[in-house]
Amino acid sequence: MKIRRSFFHLTGISFLALQGLYCATYTTLKTTKEHRESLEYVGSGSYSNSSVTKLFTKLDKYGNTICDMIYGNIEYNEEIAQDFSKELNFKKPSKEWWYSNMLPALIAGCANFYRMNDRGVHKVFAILEKLFPEEKDCFTVGFTQYYMMRQEMQCTRFVAIDADWRILKAHNEFQNAVRNNSTNVDALTLLQNMQVNWIVDFERKPRFQEKKIRFSTFCMESEIPYCIQAFENFVSLEKIPPTELILGFLHNVEFTPEKGRKTSVVFMSNALDEDYTSLVQFDKLHSRAREYLKVGQKVAFVYQAGDSEDIVVYELLKTDKDEVNISIRCRDNIRWSDQYVLAKRGKPFYTHFDDLLEFKKLRGVPRCHIHGTQNFNDPKKSKKYLEEEKKKRLESQKNK
Repeated sequence: MKIRRSFFHLTGISFLALQGLYCATYTTLKTTKEHRESLEYVGSGSYSNSSVTKLFTKLDKYGNTICDMIYGNIEYNEEIAQDFSKELNFKKPSKEWWYSNMLPALIAGCANFYRMNDRGVHKVFAILEKLFPEEKDCFTVGFTQYYMMRQEMQCTRFVAIDADWRILKAHNEFQNAVRNNSTNVDALTLLQNMQVNWIVDFERKPRFQEKKIRFSTFCMESEIPYCIQAFENFVSLEKIPPTELILGFLHNVEFTPEKGRKTSVVFMSNALDEDYTSLVQFDKLHSRAREYLKVGQKVAFVYQAGDSEDIVVYELLKTDKDEVNISIRCRDNIRWSDQYVLAKRGKPFYTHFDDLLEFKKLRGVPRCHIHGTQNFNDPKKSKKYLEEEKKKRLESQKNK
């Protein structure tokens, strides 16, 4: 009896092996309830592989119209707005600035902070690795921060989390491009092939698309050398691990260490600022840790002041079934940068965690940067300088 061998037999590939190859999970997206309620097209709590790309494609298709309406490029249409979200109000009063009440725009993907406003992040992540050398799960907001975290920290698991779906879409596009990069194209070329839309830089109203994508699209000038290194490092990896994405606000996410590990590290940039996290949301953020952490597990929330190197590391450790101990592992002297309103510039401030722990009464909390941090503030943007300049102008006008 003659046996006819199939292609799979001749090449030594079994059907089961092929099935495993094509069914492997290379991308997962989890969504929180609040975002599912806010975005009509987000109907599931989890997506994987091609369904992730399909969701982002749909959000992009209908979201661009919402952005054009928000920024007054086209006439506002309530029916179209309702189709995209029945919970969010995208209509701005005629005299309201485009950057006022940005939350609906952010959730809709119309106010995208692709550019990292954290300084010295490579040093921050190196500090965190020394503080938490054990096996750990690592989470970060933002775009560039993810790749810098991968370069500087030895985490068993890396997860990108953001309330802005376009930031997660960018991760999905970039990491898939790296996965399929058979011709060894450099990082900048892969980044330039991405869709980068509706960037917020506060100097002008966001536009649909940038004329040219550069490394400065994702990093401030002082950070570009470190950003290039981080992106190129990721592109050079022999094997790209599965992409894990979470769409949601920090207070809606469970940062549970997986597979018996004890520690999660969450880099939250300046998301703890009162403009982004209300007191009610903060209460939910820390109280939920009591529910999702097991006894002996801990989660570290890392806050970094905007446009600054200064950080604070808050540690939540579950000591028994009903108790979570909150402490400050280290704290730099955080101050408002000159990118904030005039009345705040240069002044020290305290986060919700600091208020909860009554930081002003605490003694002996070490600095995170033991050798200090660089001051990036422009003296000519300080309140004192601007007031003196105004006084000089008024006196000059009087003398005329």
